[in-house]
Amino acid sequence: MVPHLMKLTFAELSATGPVRHHNEDCVGFWQPDGEDERLIHGSIAAVADGVGGLSSGEIASRMAIDIALNTFKTAPAGGKPNQILDQIFKEANLDIYNFGVESEQRRMGTTLTACIFRNKEVCVGHVGDCRAYLVRNGQVKKLTSDHTYVEMQRKLGLISEEDALSSELRSVLTRSLGQNPIVQVDFSKSPLMNRDCIVLCSDGLHTLFMEHEVADVVTRMAPADACEYFINTAENRGAEDNISVQVIRIEEVRKTAFYRGLSSLYADAKSETPTAVSGIEVEVGQVLDDRFEITESIHRSGMSTVFKAIDRQTGQTVAVKVPLMNLEADPAFYSRFEREEEIGKALDHPGILKIIPVPQKSRPYIVMEFVKGQTLDRLLQTVGILPIQDTLKIASRVCDALQYMHEHGVIHRDMKPSNIMVCDDGSLRIMDFGIAKTEAMRRITFGGFSPTMGTPDYMAPEQIKGKRGDQRTDIYSLGAILYEMLTGQVPFQGPNVYAVMNARLVGDPPAPRSINPEIPPEVEEIVLHAMERDPFKRYPSAAAMKAELDAPEAVKVTGRHQRLRRASPWKRRFRSVRMYVITGLAPIVLFLILWFILSRQGQGH
Repeated sequence: MVPHLMKLTFAELSATGPVRHHNEDCVGFWQPDGEDERLIHGSIAAVADGVGGLSSGEIASRMAIDIALNTFKTAPAGGKPNQILDQIFKEANLDIYNFGVESEQRRMGTTLTACIFRNKEVCVGHVGDCRAYLVRNGQVKKLTSDHTYVEMQRKLGLISEEDALSSELRSVLTRSLGQNPIVQVDFSKSPLMNRDCIVLCSDGLHTLFMEHEVADVVTRMAPADACEYFINTAENRGAEDNISVQVIRIEEVRKTAFYRGLSSLYADAKSETPTAVSGIEVEVGQVLDDRFEITESIHRSGMSTVFKAIDRQTGQTVAVKVPLMNLEADPAFYSRFEREEEIGKALDHPGILKIIPVPQKSRPYIVMEFVKGQTLDRLLQTVGILPIQDTLKIASRVCDALQYMHEHGVIHRDMKPSNIMVCDDGSLRIMDFGIAKTEAMRRITFGGFSPTMGTPDYMAPEQIKGKRGDQRTDIYSLGAILYEMLTGQVPFQGPNVYAVMNARLVGDPPAPRSINPEIPPEVEEIVLHAMERDPFKRYPSAAAMKAELDAPEAVKVTGRHQRLRRASPWKRRFRSVRMYVITGLAPIVLFLILWFILSRQGQGH
């Protein structure tokens, strides 16, 4: 491959704006001085918008930009842009998170969008709501997707484009650096041509300009003039946030002959081939069964790792779930793993994560469709209480998938927010069928499997009693998820999982409206109907529940909230009873001991 050298014209500006008292945005750009170095390293531009409040947001955004530029400068020659971006985001996220914990600035965080320009293309890494645009021949293309609650609403079809522009939730982020020790990053790349423009900006700017305006300005003006125009116009339009913009124009992309030392660099990079996997833990860069090239680690738990991979047979990006080596010989774990794959392959619904069949394997693993997004659990951690209409629509879509599963004889039995993926394309996926039940799979032996397995916060009472459950078990769990989306907390709380499970058996959760008075009585009725302790009193099917979710105004309020039975604090009560018993029995025990001693002495005489 012949490398290409890009000649760039660059400009940037960042302003506090007419309303804010200090600037929490930060921008940065760097490229080597010499052409040879630029050919190898390329250039980097980045913009960050602090979200910490007071001065901590300013610290977070500066940390992110400093780490981005320094990591890029010190990256090994010829390192792949996406690998460099991945390192930038991981280091920045962890450093900001740790700094926030150590300095007690727990709300400290920032967004970050970074672009690496090299070899006639731009590679973008992105977390948050800053944006990157590509402008070509007067046309504009957005290269990033806003990680905001409003953007999620829009993609799911919960609100219109017009409502999104005026929503009070526009600034609520669903992803940022420093929020958690691990962050999910969007990566993309686009080819570049002569006279293309890349525009990076914070939300303080892009909320005030239509996309066609952005294209018109950078097409007509030089980068420095365009930056000045954007800032001045935003201030005149009453910007309520900090304003930052970078404009990078691609003046020329030209092929460059190999110079001494560079040819060997590219030859070495080209000769690198992924290593095969045999009897070892799977790692990035390896290939499973000469087919699945592992490119990235997505998620790791105490039992398995999920990787992003390229299917060499189809060229498609897939997700590969691989159990840890020390668990592959565990019969119970292997049975769960086998069950998850077999059930997944039997289901075909847009709301259920698709399993890709692999005829022969050298070790246990599951290949799944790769979807971009975040779990409902992560969304709830970020946003808290969801708007009521959004909650109903999300639950309704989950009901669609549940109804399909139940009609095909499958009971999930582990429905929880972390097993529901909210995808970037506006769809939902139900995942993880490890403890699901299906009549068609009775031929499989599950050594050591316990039917009460599940997650205590969402388990139905019959699961706690050790029963296998039916479709109403999933309905109860969905009711618990609905409860959490509406109130911001799980239905039952206690000092340990046993207290939580016992509370489910002997009592009902607090009425949702006692926690969030904005919940309509009809919606509260739906939640409590789904969470009835007696399965026969719940909705008979997911379809029946969906019908009421889609038309809550038609729900008849029967006063279920008035019949709730408070869960007894059994542990505390047991301790009190134990104290009374001990106190009452102590004199009797002492009398018996004394009598025994005296009787023994009498026998001795």
